[in-house]
Amino acid sequence: MRGLTLSRNLENVAAVASWLEARGHPRVCLIGSSMGGGTGMWFSAQHPERVTAGLHIAPALDLESSLLAWAGAERTRGWQESGTIHFENDLVSCELGWELIEDLRAHSTAQLLPRYRTPALLLQGRFDTSVPWRAVVDFATRCPFREIELHFFADGDHRLTDRKDRLWDLMLEFLRGKRLLEDGPGP
Repeated sequence: MRGLTLSRNLENVAAVASWLEARGHPRVCLIGSSMGGGTGMWFSAQHPERVTAGLHIAPALDLESSLLAWAGAERTRGWQESGTIHFENDLVSCELGWELIEDLRAHSTAQLLPRYRTPALLLQGRFDTSVPWRAVVDFATRCPFREIELHFFADGDHRLTDRKDRLWDLMLEFLRGKRLLEDGPGP
């Protein structure tokens, strides 16, 4: 995690997409959560011809602001000076490099908005303490591309793990509605 950047994530997605393309799958549907959702949306904006749709849970579209708010002014100064900060939540305990912030500054939501043009389903919980729900709603409403659907869970958290079946149903419904998924044989 010390070397984590959005650019590195985008390189990894490109490598997987190229691997799949070489095996006869030129287009993919991306599913991502949090920074993975933000990465998927950026990859889609950069390579719309390679992505049929995006299905994203709490996409971190304003990660720089969230991380700097989490760190606070004093810890941010220390992070910038030392080059690292310790980050911990219920899933991970790691060191983050300042390169993450520098890289995120090259990938602002203002840059993404006019470039994004891939059908997407965004799933967001109001009680998300990692990704501010207003940033996701703002993106969905301000993006000029109109094939973005937002499902807002008024009682949901960041991971929405307590409703996996509902998320899956919404994703399948979205893909079928866009004619990107055919129903398989019946029972």
